[in-house]
Amino acid sequence: MHPIKDIKLIKDLLAEDPIAHLNTIGRIKNSENVEIYVDDHQKPRGFVLKDGYWAIPYSKDEEILSQILNNFAFPDYVGFCGLPMAWANKIKESLTEYELDWDEHCQLYYLPEENIEKISLVEVLPSLTIEDIDIVDYHYTYKEEGSREYLLECIQKRPSSVIIEEGKPVSWALVREDNSMGVMYTIEEYRKKGLAKKITGDLVRKVVERGNIPYVHIVVTNEASKNLARELGLVYWGDVLWFGLKKKGMITKEE
Repeated sequence: MHPIKDIKLIKDLLAEDPIAHLNTIGRIKNSENVEIYVDDHQKPRGFVLKDGYWAIPYSKDEEILSQILNNFAFPDYVGFCGLPMAWANKIKESLTEYELDWDEHCQLYYLPEENIEKISLVEVLPSLTIEDIDIVDYHYTYKEEGSREYLLECIQKRPSSVIIEEGKPVSWALVREDNSMGVMYTIEEYRKKGLAKKITGDLVRKVVERGNIPYVHIVVTNEASKNLARELGLVYWGDVLWFGLKKKGMITKEE
């Protein structure tokens, strides 16, 4: 596998399935730590994106993908972020020296171009500020060491939406490093008032204004969020998997 700096080399590969690659494109745009490796410098048929703990291997040719998976030096612990189920299953089958560490089954919803007009009349809302970081981090589902810094970077560098009541945030959402919309939360006493729809609608509008395709990964059991996505014109694309692998014999990272 060969490291590359010129992202144009994988432009045609990304165009093979633009929706499947929304998170790949987002990470390339937003992360300073992204590394790209290709199977061939002249005419790549597949690649691996590496972004810290996270990896995205890709080739539409199963034989090439197998070669990539067998030749790339993955670390002892590696996460795969929001990959279509067929890719995820191929990775788990191929990396026989690894075992599953964790996983989360989601569904990808995105806003097709023909539905953009549905968000033209949404209420315009303010964005989160750095002063809001502590309350956002406090309620973050995946709160851990470093999450405050991560959320602060999201707030500072990408779109967000917030509803303020009595001088404090009560409902919010933001855009992650892969350009997916997420971290949506409404404080309990303000729920069932339609705030989530207002927040999501405004955030979708902001993402469109940036020239990006709004999309979200929704945990498969979260029917309320899926219904909300459909109300705003987002459509189901397919099931995706977030998962982590560890070398056999390694302890679980949380242990």
